[in-house]
Amino acid sequence: MNLKWRITLVTALLIAIASSTIGVASYISISRAQIDAIDASLQNALGDNPRRAVERQAPRGRDSSNFYNSIAIGKVSDNGEVSVLRAAGTRDSPEPFPTLPVSEIEIGPDQTLTFIDPTSGKQFRLVARPGGRDVQVVAVTQLEDYSNTMRQILVSIIAYVFGVTLLGAVISWLIVRRFFKPVDSMIAAAGEISLGNTAMLVPNATPGTELGDLADALNMMLQGLRESILRTQESEQALRSFVSDASHEIRTPLTVIRGYGELLLAQSNATESERRAFERIDSEAKRLERLVTSLLELDRRGGPQSTQDAVPLGRIVSTYFDDLIAISPRPIESSIESVTVTGDPDGWEQVLANITQNIIRYTPEGSPVTVLVHQIMSEGDSVAELVIDDSGPGIPENMRERIFDRFARLDDSRSTETGGFGLGMSIIKSTVIAHRGTIALEESPTGGLRIRIRVPLS
Repeated sequence: MNLKWRITLVTALLIAIASSTIGVASYISISRAQIDAIDASLQNALGDNPRRAVERQAPRGRDSSNFYNSIAIGKVSDNGEVSVLRAAGTRDSPEPFPTLPVSEIEIGPDQTLTFIDPTSGKQFRLVARPGGRDVQVVAVTQLEDYSNTMRQILVSIIAYVFGVTLLGAVISWLIVRRFFKPVDSMIAAAGEISLGNTAMLVPNATPGTELGDLADALNMMLQGLRESILRTQESEQALRSFVSDASHEIRTPLTVIRGYGELLLAQSNATESERRAFERIDSEAKRLERLVTSLLELDRRGGPQSTQDAVPLGRIVSTYFDDLIAISPRPIESSIESVTVTGDPDGWEQVLANITQNIIRYTPEGSPVTVLVHQIMSEGDSVAELVIDDSGPGIPENMRERIFDRFARLDDSRSTETGGFGLGMSIIKSTVIAHRGTIALEESPTGGLRIRIRVPLS
């Protein structure tokens, strides 16, 4: 549930609590007022002298048979005997006098009492006042009209609370939605920026408000981010250009050094120490040439993929792992489907060459290797998946991202003779990304490394 809905619900809850409190207070006040009015009418029926209540209640000059009186008057003696002085209703159609709760009526003081007649099941209100020695005169009336009125008031209060809460919730939602329009615009802009549209700015909100300050701060941050990205891109491009130019320039003197080294090695009159020196010069020149070649390859793979040939990925994988079987005493289990992708065949050959070289370098002889190539559905698209499991030492989880960095090494003590230059995985990742694919390093079921590569088929 988003913040707008939560604010609306909280507002509606507060409105409901407030209106319910007002409704309950109103209901109690009205009920008390109604009871007080009923008690006053009963007191008036008894008058100042309860002994003369019947005489005062009889109207003069009117036909009493047509006069309806809702109040009945009776007398309760100290022995609990009840005498009806006047019944409610008319003289011709009197209403039954209720059964009084005699045990609750005390002789002497004034008192009021609400009770239920066990005979009729109706609710009555009673006022008792002293009517002489050991006698209480009581005035009794039905509470049916009071109950009906209070029931209608209760229904009205419930409808009022519900209506006010609903109306308040709707108004709150409209106001909150209007207030949150700048936030929604910021969210939409942030989504566009996350997709790479760094030229977009967050829409401005009302100046001087919290949202206005937030929009200004975000725009300042985006401006700084764009400048930082631009500087990073310029720096990376300059570094790429430097590496590429330097590698090309180094190739010529390396060729000369290797040529003179081979010439010196061919001399038959060289001493043993001179021959070792010449061999050392030649081996280091070859190593430096391999480094230059790797750097040039990485620079070429790092750019956008321009070649769009049909690449028989399954056949390339089969070829390189057949070669691995021929030159490496390692059991290899394979399940390779005929899968074709679009891209650069040389790039995929470089990927497989680097992977198989790593297997030879790090997986012990006799340890099993598994390779799988098949077509799967990923997020609704058809992709080719290449999964390779080895039984080598693996890569710790916290190092699996770092291994793709240039010149990255898991063990700094490894020499370049055994560990390479640390550019192989960088070349693999650059090639996969250039083909709009993904690469993930996981733990193999055999305890080694699993390489999972996925690339779109089209």
